[in-house]
Parts: sequence; C-alpha cells; structure tokens
Amino acid sequence: MLGNNRKTIGIFAENTANEFQHKMCDGIIREARDRGYNVAIFSSYGSYGQSKLFCVGDMQLYQLPPYEDLDGVILVLDTMEDKENIAKVIDIVKSRCTCPIVSMRMTIPGVNNILVDNSTCMESVIRHFIEYHKLKRICFMSGPASHFDAVERLNSFKRIMEEYHLPVDDHQIFYGDFWKHMGKPACDWFFDSPEKPEAIICANDYMAVSVASELASRGIRVPDDILVSGYDGLDSSISFSPSITTAVAPFQEMGRNAVQLIDEQQTKKIVPKNCFLQSTLRLGESCGCIKRYNSDLIFARTNQYETLESNNHRAILFSFMSIRLSETQTMEGVSDMLPRYLNAFDNLQRYAVCLNQNMDCDHKLLHYTDTMEVRAAFRDGESLGHVRIPYERKELLPSQITGPEPQVWYFVPLHFLDYGLGYEALRFSDEHPAGIVNFQFNVNLSNKIYETLTYAKMEKMIEELEKTSFQDALTGLYNRGGFIRFAGQLFQSSSDKRTPVFVAVIDMDNLKKVNDNHGHIEGDFAIKRVANAISGRCSDHFIFGRTGGDEFLVISQNVTEEEGARRLEQIEEDLVEFNATGTKPYAIHVSSGYYLEIPSPEDTLSEFVKVADRFMYHNKIENKKRRGESLR
Repeated sequence: MLGNNRKTIGIFAENTANEFQHKMCDGIIREARDRGYNVAIFSSYGSYGQSKLFCVGDMQLYQLPPYEDLDGVILVLDTMEDKENIAKVIDIVKSRCTCPIVSMRMTIPGVNNILVDNSTCMESVIRHFIEYHKLKRICFMSGPASHFDAVERLNSFKRIMEEYHLPVDDHQIFYGDFWKHMGKPACDWFFDSPEKPEAIICANDYMAVSVASELASRGIRVPDDILVSGYDGLDSSISFSPSITTAVAPFQEMGRNAVQLIDEQQTKKIVPKNCFLQSTLRLGESCGCIKRYNSDLIFARTNQYETLESNNHRAILFSFMSIRLSETQTMEGVSDMLPRYLNAFDNLQRYAVCLNQNMDCDHKLLHYTDTMEVRAAFRDGESLGHVRIPYERKELLPSQITGPEPQVWYFVPLHFLDYGLGYEALRFSDEHPAGIVNFQFNVNLSNKIYETLTYAKMEKMIEELEKTSFQDALTGLYNRGGFIRFAGQLFQSSSDKRTPVFVAVIDMDNLKKVNDNHGHIEGDFAIKRVANAISGRCSDHFIFGRTGGDEFLVISQNVTEEEGARRLEQIEEDLVEFNATGTKPYAIHVSSGYYLEIPSPEDTLSEFVKVADRFMYHNKIENKKRRGESLR
C-alpha cells in the first residue's frame, strides 16, 4: 500500500480543513512519522448544500480504503453530521478491520476511545465565572440535546450551579447546534426572561463567537455588560474581538495518543480501553481577564489576518477556476490548467487525480472500479504531463506517485452529486504535515470532470447519429446522402487539383425477379451479397455506397482506367464464384459502367454519374443478351 512496505494508519473524518480536525491530524501525523508509519486520511465533505444526492456521492469515499490491509484505524466520527453515515462507517470498519481501532471524542463499544473529560473541563470555566467574577445569573448555550458532548457539558453546568446553590430556570438553557448560526435565537431566549443574564457560557467556541456577535449587534458590550465563554480553545476564538475565554481541548495530544495506542497494540493483544484527557482554562477578553493590548492576542490576530487574506485570495482564484476550466472539454486540457490553481495550496508537495476506469460507460458508477487510473499528477511543483497510469485500487496510488519514505496522503472524493468519478490524492511537505483540502477546488474539479465525460458521450452520440444518417441500414454502406456528401468532397478536390476522377455505376440485374419468385428476404440477401463484393474489392482508396434499391456508386481519385475497370471485373467474378456454389436457387449478377476524366470547374458529380450510367445501361443490355435473358 502507498508503494512501500511500511505499516499504514487510516484516518476517517469529515471536513479536515476545520480547526479541530486539522489540529488532531497534525498530532497524528507527527507521531506516526516519528514511528515510521504511513498515514492515509480519508476526508469527506458531508452535507454541504443540504443535498442528499451529494451526500450519497461523498460517502462513496468509504468504499475506497483497503480495510483488511490497514495496520490501524482512527475514527473522528463526531465530525460527521449524518447519524446514518456514522453507523455505516462504524459497521464497515468493525466488520472488515483486524487492526487496532481508536475512536476520538466519541465512545464506540469494543474499540479504544480517546475522550475529553467534559465534566471536569467544563467545570473550570463555570467555577471561574462564579468564584472569580462573583456571578449568579449564568445562562448556558448547549449543543444538540442528543449529542453526547453537549449532554455531558450541560450536566456539568447544572451540577456546578447546584453545588453553589444557584437556581437554573428554563430560560437559562438554550439548545444550539455547535455552529455559528444560533446566536440570535439564543439571545432572544435568554433575554425573554425578566432576569437578564450576567454571563453566557457556550458549549463550544463557534457558538460563543455567534453569541458575542449578536450581543454586539444589540449594543450590549462584552465583557462590560455580559461575560461570554466557549469551549474547545480554537485559534479563531483568540483572534475574534473580544477574544473568547474558553477551555482548551488537547487536540494534538489526542492525535499523538491515538498513534501511541495503535503502535502499542501491534504486537500485543490488549483489551480496548478508554483514555480521558483534560482541557485547560484559557482566559480571554470576553470575561475581562485579558486586556486588548496583550501581546499574545496581537500576534494571534496578526496571524489570523494573514490567514484570512490568504483564504480570500484562494477563494477568488477558485471562483474563477470554473470559468477558466470551461475553455477545455478534455482531461488533457484540465491537466494543463490545474498547476495554476494547485499553487494556491500551501506546502502542497504531490498531487494526483485518480479516476475510475471506463467512466464513459452509459451506466452510473456507484462505487470505485478495481483498477483506477491517474489522469493528472504533480510532483514537487512539476506536472507529469498527459498521463494515464493504471493501478490496483487497493494500492491507493501507483508507485510513480509515491515513495519509500513514511508518507501522509489525503484522499478526497470526486463526484457529481451521486455519480462517482474517483478521488483526489494530496500530500503536503513534512514541515507542514497537516494540510488543508479545499471544498471549492474539489467541486470545481468534480463538475469539470463530469462535464468532460458528458461532452465525450454527447460527441459519441452525435458521431453515431451522423454515421446512422449517412449509412444504409441494410448493407452498412453509405446511403445516397452519405455518398453525395463524401464523394462530393473528393470530386471537388479533383477539380481543384486538376487530377482525374473515376466514377462507376453498378446496377443489379434481375433483382425484381428474385423478389417476385423468392421473396424480399432473398432479395435483401442478394443486395447484401453485392455490397460485400463491392466493399471487398474497393476497401482501400474508394468511396462507395448504395444509392438506390439496386444501384451502387463508386468513386476514386488518381485511379487509372485499367485499375478501375479491373476492380469492376473482380466484383462480377466474385459473384460468379458465389453463384457456382449453388447455395441459392438464383444467380446474382451486376452490370456496371464507368467514366474517368479530369473535371473542369464547371463539371458536377451528377454529370459524371449520368455518363457512367449510360455506359452501365449499354453493358446491361449486352450482359442480358450474352446470358440469353429477356431485355424487358
């Protein structure tokens, strides 16, 4: 796997660009690198856009890993919003993996669990507000009522408030969503009570930021009028103004501990265990304990400003990416354009676009093919060109992309809604091991790949339709329209170049008698037999077609009269040879005539056909006399 014989740890998470996932991956990667492991991070995007079909396509990523070959698995499933998807990943990992499994921040029976002690960690924030700031009317913004972290943190709040004999009524608790959208309804709920809150403690930093923003919009000052705190210790909570007082979760330490557990259990059969880590209180401006001139805050905000500027530039670049990609309709063209946009990724070292084989089939692929193909690849800033490198899916990447050293790869799904296309593979430099994958880039690329696929199918359909429109259904030769089109081009070329053109008319003899005496099925057989004779003798540099019921036309450029006449004789000889077999109760014959001349600018193809037709009619009469047939 990954082109070397090293052990590989698989990480399963959603939205690894988010700060919690990013920090945890950083800890995992650094510890794995120190111990000589490869790391394969399988990162989906989840419910962006609230599209069920998109989620179905996104979840195809979890069909990719070679579960049986992994040496360790780390699950970060509390980052997933869809409970059904969480259950599916747990089921597939537990049923197919024989390696040590570690779950982060979420208890899963039968595996190792690394958890944050929510009760004691939340306690430090609540006690700080009660003991140091002497507050009594404290409100709590929880997460979803069914979320295990939210339940533990809310229970901790209730327990501490009871310990200090501080009452908690209904309007002191609001259930949020752990995200940035519920600040207004939360404040509406808290301020609907006659007793106004002195502080609002939030179950995570995102909600704390949303509450502080909403309070500012109402002219309520933080911390002068109301104190606010969060939980998790995200960097964004420092750069926000006011910086948020919070409990800092040890994300990187959790990641390192997960790898240590996996390494410890490689050779020992150990009963899975639960490990609890503690958060630490980090004071900020939102409770008034840190002032705005604090040097750490200045540094954090400067760094955040630079990050925002970089993200804005990247967002603008990727917004125009789809416009630029519209200039091409091939994967080769896409490969040529990608370097401009890959440069926007910080510290990206290697990159590959891995697509399913046979994507041009009419059926929709709902899974990855056993053999994949790298269709675009970049190594140390250099493109590998227009590549098409096949490899076994279980290897994840071909040897041309990987290397012998411990490696870290991010695998991100490529799909259009629920139509599976393949995946991206990204590797970042060792100095900055935990990279950032980008949703907008991924969607732009997925949409373009699907568009090229659709375009290729349309081109094929148009080609087939065009072929059908110019093809005689019975014989497969050109019909009259097809012959006129392509023969007309050749005739015009001869006229322009002043070179001779050979035109022949071939007409079947006695087709009506065959139809009348033996039926139209036999008549069709006779027509096809003549067509086979013509195509057999004129397949090289001749254009030919069936232009009527029993009429065929042949044209060629730069053919001598001798050669043209000989071809017509050979066609008749083939039919005589067939008649001699006695296969049919009737004989198949043709009569032909030709005309060879250098066309003048005034000449037309139809005039040459008329001349050849007169010769053919003359020869038909002679042939019937020779065979003793009626001239009628």
